[in-house]
Amino acid sequence: MPFMAFAQTSINDEEYKVRVRNNLQLDYSMPDYATSKIDAKVMGPRLAKILKRILESYDQNVYLSSLCVIQSGQVEGLSYGRIKSMKLGKVTKHGNEITIRFNTVLEKNNLNLNKSQIVFNFIDGVSPDYRTNDFFMSICRYIKE
Repeated sequence: MPFMAFAQTSINDEEYKVRVRNNLQLDYSMPDYATSKIDAKVMGPRLAKILKRILESYDQNVYLSSLCVIQSGQVEGLSYGRIKSMKLGKVTKHGNEITIRFNTVLEKNNLNLNKSQIVFNFIDGVSPDYRTNDFFMSICRYIKE
């Protein structure tokens, strides 16, 4: 995709939303839930695989810079908070909204912030944050059905 085409992509662009939904394939047929464990019976096998892959990638230092950029974008004033450790906090589904929270411990940073969370929110299969969508689409390339 040419740079200009990427730069013009908008979260409100319906074609973009369809591409994200088709790539992520989040399961909204499950009953509402709140869990702190990765459980395919509760959240569906696709989301369970995605979350396992995120944690595996973190352990291998893959996508660490993406996670740090997303973290910095969610904490006002934080300039690139390097993540020292990360674990799953809570995953909730309520209606058409899925929220995923990862608890993080940060290395020394400009805000002297020790602990934080990375929050991923999806409404109807798409996050309002393009960085989240891009990160999850990258992760999904390695998910085998």
